Amino acid sequence: MSRTVEGAAAVEALVERARRNDREALAALYDRYHDRIARFAAGRLGDAEKAEDVTSETFEAMLRNLRSYRLGTDFEAWLFTIAHRRVTDHFRRLGRRREVELDATVEPASASAGPEDHVVAAENRAEVARAFRELRVDQQEILSLRVLAGLSATQVGEVLGKSEGAVRVAQHRALSSLRELMGVTAR
Repeated sequence: MSRTVEGAAAVEALVERARRNDREALAALYDRYHDRIARFAAGRLGDAEKAEDVTSETFEAMLRNLRSYRLGTDFEAWLFTIAHRRVTDHFRRLGRRREVELDATVEPASASAGPEDHVVAAENRAEVARAFRELRVDQQEILSLRVLAGLSATQVGEVLGKSEGAVRVAQHRALSSLRELMGVTAR
């Protein structure tokens, strides 16, 4: 989801207003990014309650640091950097290995699907989640930021301190590893 010029200008305007404690602008920023940050956090943490805590912490940090955000830079990447750090801090506090739990993030079969479809969808989610857990942590991070958060390779690079090219190469390798772990052959 790359930023459009119009979209970037709208976000910049919201940020400027939010810096002046405009509650409507703060609410608009929250509404614009809440679901994606929550999805990213849930995917990384595998626990909806912890993900909501991390999402809240992300927005609290945004409020505290909004004045330090440099206008003209990528606000979305800046905000997801905060979210990524909050997730990392969460794992550090727990002393756990950071891994993605995709079960919490992959959409279930539609309501109109039959019982067999639900079983197959659940099995597929479990297989993807198992393979995802076997990826290296850096590969999990890149794929979760690209897939769950919907960030561009450039934005992921900003979040992780890597070049866009390095992110693209790492993403390609992560997807290749995921396919191999799942026994899927490339076409």
